[in-house]
Amino acid sequence: MDQPMWTVSALAGFLGKPTSWVYDNHEKQAIPSFRVGQQLRFWPSEIKHWLENNCREREAA
Repeated sequence: MDQPMWTVSALAGFLGKPTSWVYDNHEKQAIPSFRVGQQLRFWPSEIKHWLENNCREREAA
């Protein structure tokens, strides 16, 4: 990966959510994450892919 991993704080800033939302929802929402010791980390490319596949409003048929 060519970008550094994001911390919870960096992901929260990117999403416009509080850090508590990230902690509360990373498992519920299946946000792709890794544990480094006891800390969560996120690959920016995986987060963007997750957003594209899971959070886009579906067009009406």
